[in-house]
Amino acid sequence: MKRSGQLRQTFERISAPPAVPRLITDGAEVTDDAVWVWAQIPPGSTYLLEDEDLTQATWETASAMGALLPPGAEYHIKIMWAPYSTEEYYDSWEAIQSVRAPGAGDYIELGARRITRNAEEGYFRRRIVLFGIRWPDTGPATPVDRASRAARQRLRSQYTAHKDAHERLVKIQADVDRWFAQLARSPLRGTAAPAGLIAWAYAREIRRAAVEVPDELSLAGPVLVDLMQGEVDPTNPNHVVVTDLKSGTRRYVSILSPAVNGFPVEELQIPGGEWLEILTELPGVEASVRGVSHGQTGSIALIDQGRKMTRSQAREAGTHGAQVPLEVSHADDALQMRRQEIQRRLDVMTTNHARWVVDASSPDELADRIAKLRDRYTGLVKLEVVPYVQGLLWQELLPGDRIRVPEFAQHQPARTLAGSWFHGGSAIGDSAGPYIGANLGSTPGPVQLHLVSRAASDRSRPTTIAFTGQSGSGKSTGLNMVTLGALAEGAWELLVDPKGDLGGVVDVAQQLLGVPVQVIDVLDPAASGTMDPMRFSPSVDLARSLTLDAMLGALSAEDRRRGEVVLETAIDNVLRAPRDQWSAQAVIAELTATPASRPHAATARELGGILALRAKQAHIRAVLGPLSRHAQPLMTGRGLVYLGLAGLDLPRHNPDPERWTVSERCSITTFRISLNYALQQSRNVRELKKLVALTELHLITGYPEGKAFVEWLARTGRALQTWLLLDTQAAADLAGLTGLVEQIVASFAFRADGRAEQDGQAALLKRPEPGPRLRQMQASLGTGEAIMLDRHGRLAPIRFDLMSEWISQALSTDAGEDTEDAVPTTHLTYQPGESTNAHDDRATVADTGANANPAEPGGRTTVGHTSAENRAHGDPAVDDTALDNAPALEDRAPVEASQPPAPTAPPPAPAEEGTPPARPQSTHSAPTTRSAAWRPPDDGVLDDEELEAVTSAQRSKER
Repeated sequence: MKRSGQLRQTFERISAPPAVPRLITDGAEVTDDAVWVWAQIPPGSTYLLEDEDLTQATWETASAMGALLPPGAEYHIKIMWAPYSTEEYYDSWEAIQSVRAPGAGDYIELGARRITRNAEEGYFRRRIVLFGIRWPDTGPATPVDRASRAARQRLRSQYTAHKDAHERLVKIQADVDRWFAQLARSPLRGTAAPAGLIAWAYAREIRRAAVEVPDELSLAGPVLVDLMQGEVDPTNPNHVVVTDLKSGTRRYVSILSPAVNGFPVEELQIPGGEWLEILTELPGVEASVRGVSHGQTGSIALIDQGRKMTRSQAREAGTHGAQVPLEVSHADDALQMRRQEIQRRLDVMTTNHARWVVDASSPDELADRIAKLRDRYTGLVKLEVVPYVQGLLWQELLPGDRIRVPEFAQHQPARTLAGSWFHGGSAIGDSAGPYIGANLGSTPGPVQLHLVSRAASDRSRPTTIAFTGQSGSGKSTGLNMVTLGALAEGAWELLVDPKGDLGGVVDVAQQLLGVPVQVIDVLDPAASGTMDPMRFSPSVDLARSLTLDAMLGALSAEDRRRGEVVLETAIDNVLRAPRDQWSAQAVIAELTATPASRPHAATARELGGILALRAKQAHIRAVLGPLSRHAQPLMTGRGLVYLGLAGLDLPRHNPDPERWTVSERCSITTFRISLNYALQQSRNVRELKKLVALTELHLITGYPEGKAFVEWLARTGRALQTWLLLDTQAAADLAGLTGLVEQIVASFAFRADGRAEQDGQAALLKRPEPGPRLRQMQASLGTGEAIMLDRHGRLAPIRFDLMSEWISQALSTDAGEDTEDAVPTTHLTYQPGESTNAHDDRATVADTGANANPAEPGGRTTVGHTSAENRAHGDPAVDDTALDNAPALEDRAPVEASQPPAPTAPPPAPAEEGTPPARPQSTHSAPTTRSAAWRPPDDGVLDDEELEAVTSAQRSKER
C-alpha cells in the first residue's frame, strides 16, 4: 500500500488552477496555500576560475545549499533575462557627487545610446536569478487541509484575503530575516528580492512582454490584477501561446525536460558541467528548476534505498553463478562514497525537476531555437519537448506554484545543482560611473568603471591601474577611454606620451567633454620655456632645487663641478625679485651680467654663455628656453595636459652620465623635469582628482628617475588622490617593480603570447599562478579586448567600446595608408643665420612672465568648448551620423564548455566604405591652448612666422 502511494505521487499530474499571489513584499510572496521566500542571487565571477578553484567553489556552494534548504522544503530557481535600461545608467551618474566637465552630459548620453543599441540588438542582457523556498508550513500539514484552506481563501473578499496573507507573513518574519542573514553570508551572497522583481517574474510568464511594475514595497489587490493582464493558450501539444492583453504581443513558448536517463549526473565534470551558466550562449532560453531537499536523514535513507537495489542485483547474480556486472559494482561504490559525503555534511540529496524554457516570436523561430538548444547540450543533458503537458509545465514556471509533472524527476546530490553554476558568471566593474565597454563572458552586459570613485568603501584602496599587452593590442586606446571618464568628472590629467601617437585624445577631450587642454611637444619651438621650473614651482625652495638640477644637468661633468656655487648664487638673486620675473632665462641673464668685481665672475659669465647656447637645444628648450609668445605655462587646473616626449634622445646604451652626449644630457634633464612636474601637481590641491598616465612605461622605468617616480607615486597615490595609469608592453618588468603589485587596484591585460609576459600579466591580475584557462584567454584576445581585474578582485574578459566612428578615428594609433601625397614634393631647409626659436631671443622676462595677461601673447589661455556653446553656434557636440556608424556587438559562436569561450568582438566597427568619419568641429572663436607639433594651414601658404617655426624644427631634426 505504501509502495502504491509513492508511485501515485511520482506519476500523478496536478491540474489544479495556478497559484495566485495575494501579497508580495520585499523577499516574500503569499499565495492562498503557501508563503514563498524569494532571494535575488547576484552573478558571480567564475568565468576564468581554474579547475581546482571551480571545484572547491562548487563544494562550498553545495555545502551552503544543504544548510540553507530546510529538510523537505520545496525550492524554486528561476533564471531569466531582462533588457538593460539606460535609466539605470543615468541614475548611477546621479548618485555620483562630483564636479562635472562642461560636456559631461554629452559624454553620458553617448554611453547611454551605446547601451541602448546593444541591448536592442540582444547583446546586452541582464541575467536575473531568483532563489525561492516554500517556507515550512506551521498550519495544517496534510494536502487535504491545505486544499481546504485554499478553497476558503478563494471565497473571501480581497480585503480579508490580504489581511490573512499579511498575518501569515508576520508570524514567520523573524525566522525569514534570520534565513536571509544566513544566505547573505553564504557563497551565494543573496539578498531579499524586491517586491517589484517578484511581481515582474510572475507577470512576465503570463504576458511575455515589457511589464512596468510600480516601485512599491508591497503589492496586493488591484495592482497585482493589473499586472496579470495576459492570456495563455495551451491547446498546441508542443508549445503554449502567451498573449499580452495590453499590447497584443504574442509569444510562443516551449518547455523542455530531461529525457528518462538523459541526465547522467556521474558524467558531469567540472569544468564543463556548468549546465545552467551556459544559457548565456543561447538567445531566448531561460531555465526553471524546482526541487526538494531531503536533508541529512532523508538523504541517507534515499542512498540506502538505492544500495538495497544494487546489493539485490549483486546477490541475484551470485545465486546464478554469474559475475556481478561492473555497472552494479560502480553504482554501489558511488552510492557508498556519496553516503560518506552526506554523513560529513558536505552534501545532501535533492530531487530536481529541471525545465528549459524557449521563447520565440513565431513557431519557425521556436523550432530553430529548440534545435540549437538540444545541439548545445549534446553530451550534457538529453532534452525533450514533452507533448500534451506544455500547459502544466508552463504553470510550473509561475513563482509560488508547484511541481505539476513529477515523472521527470532527477535524484541528484546538491553539488549537481551547485555545479550548474546558476549563480555563476563574469560579473565585473562598478555599478556606477562611465560606460567603457562590453562584458565578453557569461554575464553579457555593459561594463562601468568609476575610476576616481571617492565612495567610503573605495577611499582606502590603492590608485594604480595597469594596462599591459603586446604592441597593437589596443592598450593605449583603452587607457584613453578610461581617462575620458575621469576628465568628465573634472579631473586633472597629465598624459605622458614618449612615442607621440596619442594626440587624438586631445581632440576628443576638448570637443566632446569641453575641458581645457594643453598640448606640449617638448621639441617644438612653440613649447620653448613651457616647462621652466621657475614658472610652475609653487614655492621658492622647490624653484631653487629644480632649477639648479636642470641647469647642472645641461652642463658637462667638468662644468658642473666648478659651477654649482655660481649657479646657486645666480638663482638666489633671481628668486629675490618679484614672482612674475622668475624664469630660467632670468638666471642665465644674471650669470652673463655678473660684474667683474664679484668672485668667480669669469666662471659665471662663461657658464651663462654655455647655458644660453644650451637653451637653444631642442631637447632642453622647453625647460631653459625663453617663453614663446605662442606658449603658456604648464596648466595646473582641471583638464588635460598632453606631454609629448617623442624625439627625446634619452641615453639607451650607456648608463654612465660622464659619457653622455649633449643631446642625451639635455633629454634626460627634460625627462626629469616632466616627472617632477607630475610629482608637484600630485602634491598640490589634494582635493582635486588627479591622473598621471604614463604610456610606453618601459621607456620610462628604464632610468632610475623614472623607476623611482613610479614606485613612489604608486605608494602615495591614495593619500594624494592621484591615480597612476601605467601602459607598457613589458608586463614582467612592471610586475617586478618593488611593491607595485600590492598597489594595483585594477588591471587590463591585453593579448600576450609569451609565457613570461603572461606570467607578468597574471601577477598584475592578482593571479600569481596562472592556469590553462587564463593562459588560453590571454593568447586569444583580439584588438581592443582585455582581461579586466576590478577593484573587487574579479576577473572577466571585456572589449572597450570606442562609442563612435569619430572617437575611433581620433584615438587610432595606426599609421595612415600610403598614398601618392604621403611624401611631400618640396622640402624646407634651415638657412644659416636664422633663429632656432619661434620668436626673437632678445625678448625680456617681463614680456613673457608667468603671470602675463592671458589675452596677450605669452599669456595663458585655457579653452574648452561646452555643449551649450557648440549648439549656440549651430554645431552639435557629437554628430549623430558618426554615432550611428558604430554598430553593436557581433554574434559569438559557441565553443567547448571545458574551455573559456573566445571573446566576442563588440563595437565599434569602421564606418561604411566611402563614408568619411563625421568629426565634430568646434565653432568657438578662441584659440586652442596647444603647443603641439606644427601643422600647415588649410590654404597651404606659410607666413614668415610659420616658415621660421618649420625651419627651426627642421634644423633640430638634422642636428
